[in-house]
Amino acid sequence: MEEHNEHGKHHEAHKPHPEHHPHKRKPAFAPVHVILAVLIGVVLLVNTVQILGINSAISGEAPPKPEIKVTLITADCEDCFDAKAVYDQLIGATEFEIEHDELPSTDAHSEKLMSTHKITRLPAIVVEGDVENVKLEGFTNSDDALVFQALAPYYDATSGSVKGKVSAIYLNADPAACKECGNLTALGKQLKSLGVAIDSEESVVSSSERGMQLINAYGITALPAVILSQDAAEYDIITQAWSQIGDIALDGSFVLRKPQPPYYDLAQKQVRGRLAMIGLTDATCAQCYNVSIHEQIFLSNFGAAFSSTTLHDISSAEGKKLLKQYGITQVPTVIITGDTAAYASIAQIWPQVGTVEEDGAHVFRSLDVLQGLTYKDLETGTVVTAGTATA
Repeated sequence: MEEHNEHGKHHEAHKPHPEHHPHKRKPAFAPVHVILAVLIGVVLLVNTVQILGINSAISGEAPPKPEIKVTLITADCEDCFDAKAVYDQLIGATEFEIEHDELPSTDAHSEKLMSTHKITRLPAIVVEGDVENVKLEGFTNSDDALVFQALAPYYDATSGSVKGKVSAIYLNADPAACKECGNLTALGKQLKSLGVAIDSEESVVSSSERGMQLINAYGITALPAVILSQDAAEYDIITQAWSQIGDIALDGSFVLRKPQPPYYDLAQKQVRGRLAMIGLTDATCAQCYNVSIHEQIFLSNFGAAFSSTTLHDISSAEGKKLLKQYGITQVPTVIITGDTAAYASIAQIWPQVGTVEEDGAHVFRSLDVLQGLTYKDLETGTVVTAGTATA
């Protein structure tokens, strides 16, 4: 398909509700934190300078302070990385005897420094002098000097353009097709907070003419999706993990193709990832844990929220039926139904904590993993605190 450039556990245990009839809650939907967690796998340099070490062979008396010259090479770029903050902190360091200067990139001395140290990203900082035993975070060694080149967004001295200004398109499912699918604008906000310069944003509904153009141009099969312009390549936090959630299109755009469920599958024309939780409780066990903690466990561990939650006490007709149907011997517990196949992490972890029944229901059985929480063994009639001896 031709592609076009579209850019310029811990929860306090308390007595469960002693319902003998179904109790349904309004659905709550998973945030974007699971997608974001994939991206946060690198250490970001912020506008601070950390002096990692000043080594000296002199022992006994304090060594003399290194004498250094710090030059800030500026560029005519208001939106570029704030190297001035790094420069100001450095020249204020008391560990050195410092001479310093700020020069535009067009200055003859700046041009010489840029040529000598192969500087292409501006603004930049060059530290010369007694730097043999000096280490500065974010600086590299270059011909008896330490050099810092701006993070994105920066002025590219080679092309004469600003790199690292990203445009974002949030392509959302039509609410009529998927009310719970939401959108990924929160991802854009989080990326901004991590230093990604998103200077233009556009939200598009999939059923619109613009939405259909984007779907066809980028071969999008799941919604919501995000399309970041090619300047996203300037950010390690994006490039180092993007393959886990998407790919890079032929025009260089970064396309998020694996949204967190629930999402809308365009090929199947259906919502994927809808889940329901059935909780089984025992009104006679006042000290048993609150079965609702499973909602937070699923949200935290799988990024999954339930479209519906129903509670049954084991003394009710439905409760008795479920106990018999699934051979449940410990309560409280939960039965998860719905499109669990949309969550790869559930398939990976569930064999360790429960069973998958013939009808596809996922029954939680390993209550012993809920360390410190209390449950009831229906076969012995005893109340047990997970991780301790039987009470």
